[in-house]
Amino acid sequence: MGVLIGLSLRGPCKALLWNEDARCYRCGMVQAPMAVLPWLPRRASAMLSRLSRRWISQGSGCDCSLEAAPADSHR
Repeated sequence: MGVLIGLSLRGPCKALLWNEDARCYRCGMVQAPMAVLPWLPRRASAMLSRLSRRWISQGSGCDCSLEAAPADSHR
């Protein structure tokens, strides 16, 4: 989804939005599609949010292959 929204294979996803309450990033295409695509008609927002949940398989866990390491392990 990020590649389609950002039209780029590199860099951060343009749809990621910081959620201060949860203190983490959330998919803007799920949380607030009109914040990511300001030209989107208001009545399409709810439908695109539902489709986005399905497209990114929200709730099924992260599919990233990166493994996190403690910051001090790089020294």
